[in-house]
Amino acid sequence: MRRRTRALALAAGSALASTFALACSSDDDASGGTGGGGGTAAGQGGASGSNAGSAGHGNSGGKGGGTAGSGAPGGGTGAQSGRGGRGAEPGRGGSGGANAGSTSVGGTSGRDPTAEAGAAGGGEAPTVCDANCHYVQADGSGDGSSWANAASTLPDELTRGHVYFVAGGSYPAHVFDDPPSGELRIRIVRATLDDHGTSEGWDAAFAASQSVFGELDFRQSGYDFEGRGAVRAVGDFQGTVVRIAGDGTHLSGVDVDGAFSLEAGMHTGGACTGMEISGDDVVVRGSRVHDIADDGVVVGGNQHLLFEGNEIDSLYGCGTDGDCGPCDNGHSDGLEIYAVHDSQFVGNFAHDIASTSTFFFGNWADELGDGPADYCENILLANNVLYNPDTGFVAYLEDVRGVTLVGNTIWGAHQGRYGGLAIGVNVSGLDIYDNVILSINHEHLASTFNPAEHHGDYNLFGVSLDQWMDAEHDVVALDPGFTAIPDADGAKVDDPLPADFTPTAASPLNGAGSSDAAELPARDFFGTLRASPPTIGAIE
Repeated sequence: MRRRTRALALAAGSALASTFALACSSDDDASGGTGGGGGTAAGQGGASGSNAGSAGHGNSGGKGGGTAGSGAPGGGTGAQSGRGGRGAEPGRGGSGGANAGSTSVGGTSGRDPTAEAGAAGGGEAPTVCDANCHYVQADGSGDGSSWANAASTLPDELTRGHVYFVAGGSYPAHVFDDPPSGELRIRIVRATLDDHGTSEGWDAAFAASQSVFGELDFRQSGYDFEGRGAVRAVGDFQGTVVRIAGDGTHLSGVDVDGAFSLEAGMHTGGACTGMEISGDDVVVRGSRVHDIADDGVVVGGNQHLLFEGNEIDSLYGCGTDGDCGPCDNGHSDGLEIYAVHDSQFVGNFAHDIASTSTFFFGNWADELGDGPADYCENILLANNVLYNPDTGFVAYLEDVRGVTLVGNTIWGAHQGRYGGLAIGVNVSGLDIYDNVILSINHEHLASTFNPAEHHGDYNLFGVSLDQWMDAEHDVVALDPGFTAIPDADGAKVDDPLPADFTPTAASPLNGAGSSDAAELPARDFFGTLRASPPTIGAIE
């Protein structure tokens, strides 16, 4: 866990300030708020760069399920089709996206973590088994050779080059530590109506409920864990729900549930951390991380991470600093990265995070680490929606060489000189183009604008603090004209939906961006082709 050496600006006046009585790191600081209820989320899709062809994934909350986003024509893996919703009741499985690739994601559960999800969505290409498929069903008692002879849980030792289909039901935690064997991978696949291997003993009821695991720990390389929106991993008290130390691990469509609980102002149940990623060449896609005492996703000491199309929410900022519980310090960050190189964070949605920020670049390398060798390097943030009025800043940049922010929406609440993006020291090669950003503050982290290293244009700033040098095509407007999110001085929207950030017809964002912005994805947060000139922000 991190140790901060500089003050953190936190928003004052939220409900959690009295609930958790968190200690503040400066006179400006106070704790943040909690997440809200359910709703209907719009479909999200698209990727960037080499992944521009992957399929979209649909979100729908409440009682109904979501249809998938269309995905880019000629899609690749299509791993994001048909993600379910966040409503108060479970979502039904989404249908596979048109033009999707080989895999799609089914419906996830709703806000109630105990509720069962609907059946996993269809649309995936059936797996071809060649004496290499195994079957797991919670009530099974066999050797896993067929559904009629299913095993009751994943074997302790998995076989490289084999596929393990998992039906709905409850399963224990699992450590994935099988020795590598050349390039052979291991697939763990949520069984669906369209893709479940053999039909011997198959029952459609096997695809009608969630597969619920304990904590998942990937220690070796080469796993594909395909939750398809119908797998939930649940954290233990003080634990980490998912750990990914193995190189080349791909995880998709998993509900990462910290199961946080509070009694009499104290943390009594659930995980400290949602996910830790330290392996190289990891892909995390189409998953939700939520109800965590401290950090959502901690990434450190690795390279070539693609973190795409995920949702992080309901982090409670509960830990030792506020005498709320045992988690180290308890300053929640949606994403916290340290010593990370050549990695992309694309199309993610972070909101309802108490205490610190949606995205935090670790700032302790000089004091506690190996200095510049531990700075982040070559980081892309694109098409993300980061919303957090509960904290003083929505995101922090510090100790990074080469960072591009393009096509993001970074919004919160105007609080004097606080409320948007904080830029600290040791930030070089910074490009900021086509973003909606509430404001940019250098002074909080004792830095100044450096025209040789800090570049940007075609952004909309809700408020100009005269600390970032506005360029020719930048726009300053208190109200960016979102569909259901107020201007910079407006009240917080609890449990927002991505579609709430869609610009209205009269928005100053429309057509005000630049198609020439480096690394701007061809499709927006929802997988919609960008216009020319594009709309500023994550949503076209």
